[in-house]
Formats: sequence, structure tokens, C-alpha cells
Amino acid sequence: MYIFGASGFSREVADICMEIGYDNITFIDNALKEETYFGYDVISEHELSEMNFKDSHFAIGIGEPAIRKKIHEKFPDFMYPNIIHPSASFGYDMKENICCSKGNIITAGVRMTNNIKLGNFGIYNLNVTVGHDCITENYITISPGANVSGNIKLENEVYVGTGSTILQGNSIDKKLIVGEGSTVGAGAVVVRDVIPNTVVKGIPAK
Repeated sequence: MYIFGASGFSREVADICMEIGYDNITFIDNALKEETYFGYDVISEHELSEMNFKDSHFAIGIGEPAIRKKIHEKFPDFMYPNIIHPSASFGYDMKENICCSKGNIITAGVRMTNNIKLGNFGIYNLNVTVGHDCITENYITISPGANVSGNIKLENEVYVGTGSTILQGNSIDKKLIVGEGSTVGAGAVVVRDVIPNTVVKGIPAK
């Protein structure tokens, strides 16, 4: 497994990879000068062009949605499996739904109920909950302890802060929408739609 980024979160991704059976982890980072990082090998993006990655797996261990998107667009042909901690739990048919996506990182304690449509390259951090009939698009980040209630749509590159809550949308056909590129601040409680490319915080979030 090759993991983009060498940071605290990328090490947490490495922990999950080891837990689910990967026994050879390498970090990809241009800033580090050392050849090892916490005991793992490190290579630069430049070295990728000189290597044969047939059948190799990759993960993007970076929390910032825009950077994750940029890396994927730079290396679109790599294999990006979903990385799922064994303690994550899922409602009926959710594992089959997840198989249709790629590049998602689902960490310890995550709970997803049913009829949730996942995009690609999302991060679902520690103890996140996602309720029924939600849609999460591409490159979203949901930080530890955040709760996404039912009938919610998170558009591309949304960032949901630690411990925040997004209250339930009206119905399966009239979801509460958190607009593309927006950020929900830590501890916020979202009760209405969020305009794209804005930051909301507080209780209620505004």
C-alpha cells in the first residue's frame, strides 16, 4: 500500500491498512527529506514515474478535500481501494453500495445506516455517523465525532468539522444540502441548507 501524505492522519490510515492485512506500507511525500517516517519507507512523487505499480494499491491520507482531489487528478489511473476499519458498521446493503465507490477511508467506529450513496475519495473519521438516505459526493471530509442525520446531501469537497451535527432533512426527496466546497465549523449545528463555498459555525450554524 502506498499512502500519499506523511502526517498524523496518514499514519492513522497506515494503522487501518495494517489492521486489514496490508503488510508493506510506503508513504509518498515531497517535503520529507528522510527515507523513513515512523519506521515506514518514504518516496517522492517524482519517484513514482520510475516505478512499476501494476497491482499496487494507493490511498490518499490527506484531510484537505482540495488537495485530495488534486492528487487523484494527477494520478487518476492508480488503484484506490476503499480502506475500511473492521469496527465500522453498516446497514442493510451498504457494503454492496460501497463497493461501487473507490478511494474512501472509513475509520474506527463509523456507523452508516441504510440507502446511503457514497461518492469517491471521502474521509469518514473516528466515530462519525451517517443516517438514512444521505448522499455524500466526492472528496468530502467528515471529522471525528460528527453526526450527519438522515436525508442530507453533502456536495463535492465539503468539510465537516469535529463534533458538528447536521440535522435531518425534510424527506428523501427534499434533502438538506450542504453546498459544494463549504465548511461546517467544529461543534456547529446545521439546521438549514448551506450555500456553496461558505463557512458556517455556531448553534445554529450561520
